[in-house]
Parts: sequence; structure tokens; C-alpha cells
Amino acid sequence: MPFIVPLADYTRRMNRYKNSPEHQQGLTLIELLIVMVLAGMLTSWGVSQWYHYQQALRLEQTAQQLLAFLTRLQADANWHNRNVLLWFRPGKIWCIGSGPQAASCTALTDRAFTPEHLDVELQGYTQKDMGFYGVRNNAQAGHILLGNPAGRIRLVLSAKGRLRLCSEETAIRSLPLCAP
Repeated sequence: MPFIVPLADYTRRMNRYKNSPEHQQGLTLIELLIVMVLAGMLTSWGVSQWYHYQQALRLEQTAQQLLAFLTRLQADANWHNRNVLLWFRPGKIWCIGSGPQAASCTALTDRAFTPEHLDVELQGYTQKDMGFYGVRNNAQAGHILLGNPAGRIRLVLSAKGRLRLCSEETAIRSLPLCAP
């Protein structure tokens, strides 16, 4: 014979368990607000880190493109046994080139480099003539300093014609720190 519980007894048992933590359903307002605040904090941190990552990526890409441009000029100087001296045009829209200096950075030939990303600045360079000298693959040593809010990258040209990149102060992606 099945066990039948009277309705009054059943209601009393349910009311007793209604307020126990095991039978709660949903969240309180305080719990929901805490979760929303934590989610907002994590989201804002993630967005700022993503923005910093994007800036570092743009800086490294510009430095790598400039390195490729200078390597091409160096190979050209070596191949044709001629001197290739660099000129610099600093400013908001900056450029670096060889040969006759252009009036502006907007109308340039393949003998000039203009950065793809405008937030990367030309922050400094050696104030003497820099360039490459012919078949012996020598160069006039110097450096070029690029930077943005993510950090600064130095492109170093040695007297033996070696080109290398290093980051100053903080490590930027895969680049080593500059030696002091």
C-alpha cells in the first residue's frame, strides 16, 4: 500500500526547507552586483592590455619594416659599389630615405621609407651622416630610435654594416634589451 502524506504535513515540511541554502534558487541583488563589478574590472583590464599589445605590435612591425628597407639599401650599395647615405625628415609624418631628399614624405619613391602606422614616432637618430659604403660592406655607424606609448626600439648600424634591433627600458615582444 502506498504511503500517503497528509497535505498539512507536506506543506509544513516544504516551508521548513524553503529558506535553507540547499533549496535557494537564483542570486540576490548583492551577489549579482558583485559579479557585474568583477566582470567589468576584468573586461577593462583586458581591453587595456589588448590596446598595449596592439601598440607594441605596431612598433615592432614598423621597426622590422625599417630594418628590411635599410637591408635593401645596403645590398644595393654593395651590388653597385656605391655610397648610400641616409637622410631623415622628422615630424608627425616622418620618413627616412637615400638619394635626393624629397620635399615631403607624402610623394616619395622606393628609395624612402614612411611608416605604415602613424602612432610610431621617429624619436631620435644619429646627427651625423649614416649610410653604407660599397663593396666592402662597411657603414657609417649610428642609430635610429622609434617609439610609441608601448616603448622604444633602437635600430643600430655598426661600422661593419651590421643592422640589429633592440628594445630600450622594457622588452617589446621578441626583441632583446639594448646593452648599456
